[in-house]
Amino acid sequence: MSGRATSTPGGKPPLYKIVMLGDSGVGKTSLVARLTNPDRPLNHDISATMGIEFDTQMLDTPQGKVKAQIWDTAGQERFARVLLPTYFRKAKGVILVYDITNAKSFESLSERWMAQLNDHSNADDLAKLLVGNKSDLDTNNDDGGGAGGSREVSKEKASAFCQEYGMEFLETSAKSGDNVLKAFEKLIGIVHDRAINAQQKSKGGGAGGAGAGLKGVAGSGSGAGGKSTEGGATERTIKLEDGNNTSGGGGDAGACGC
Repeated sequence: MSGRATSTPGGKPPLYKIVMLGDSGVGKTSLVARLTNPDRPLNHDISATMGIEFDTQMLDTPQGKVKAQIWDTAGQERFARVLLPTYFRKAKGVILVYDITNAKSFESLSERWMAQLNDHSNADDLAKLLVGNKSDLDTNNDDGGGAGGSREVSKEKASAFCQEYGMEFLETSAKSGDNVLKAFEKLIGIVHDRAINAQQKSKGGGAGGAGAGLKGVAGSGSGAGGKSTEGGATERTIKLEDGNNTSGGGGDAGACGC
């Protein structure tokens, strides 16, 4: 992948909280890992997320560079019940992920995840992007999205879902990196545009504050407890014991404004 963002001269870029939703095993963690470390070989033994993990990554938009604080949580229901209220707090965008070779993971989006989204957040205020991951497993990748090969979810079904819930759609491969950067930059671009428009309405269209006053969350995600990764990304983890009690993660959650 190319076109990775660098630091913004003359001021701090705005920071927005983005959350990942989807069943366990669809590749949410792998997508974030590919974004933050695009040149590192993907670890095929990535274990299931057992709490909350988040990384901070600089991304490009047509209006300039911004920071995305990307939150990844466990797909297992026993964790999600406890984590989701905190997970959605101050979020500005959501990426809903399914596995194109697993029809159940796609069905879960409407049966479970959209309901959770509506229960724990103002879904209308969130920018949303649908991502069909594992496109590298589609043996008929050039046939327009049919159901041949390993594919169980057609592009037509995904497009219908997007029309119903009002979002855009991309297919990605965390394994090859195809469309991974594009997906995150597409969503963060929508988030940033909304923030600029909201600020212009509230301040009479002033042109000077689009960068400095647009923070999706308080803090930059690089405080104590962070672990630096390649490409300027910062990774932190909040662990829970069976979704009931935090294991020293409460301070991290507060530090990033969630």
